[in-house]
Amino acid sequence: MSIFLATLFWLGALICVLNFYLSFLRYPIFLWRGGRKSEYQGTSGAPCIGSLFVLVGMSSLHETRWILIAGLVLILIDTGGLHWFLGSMLYQWITRTDEDVQRKTP
Repeated sequence: MSIFLATLFWLGALICVLNFYLSFLRYPIFLWRGGRKSEYQGTSGAPCIGSLFVLVGMSSLHETRWILIAGLVLILIDTGGLHWFLGSMLYQWITRTDEDVQRKTP
């Protein structure tokens, strides 16, 4: 069982890092390599899966301190995670203007 959970942890880690790359690193690297803004095509990562896999994998591996710390960092940087979704919705709700509210009411 621990081999399965370790595999799940590392697969989740890969997905978390991929989501972070797609959200924050891919576009600047594309521009740095000579691409133009008009040519860039954004892609989406895997929502909720990376954080969930890391969390489930940590359930038996949390005795090891570095895995616990690495798992928490991976969950924090996973932009496809539920916490990023909730944070972005809260941000949109806080920063909305009166014009946005009036536009949505019939």
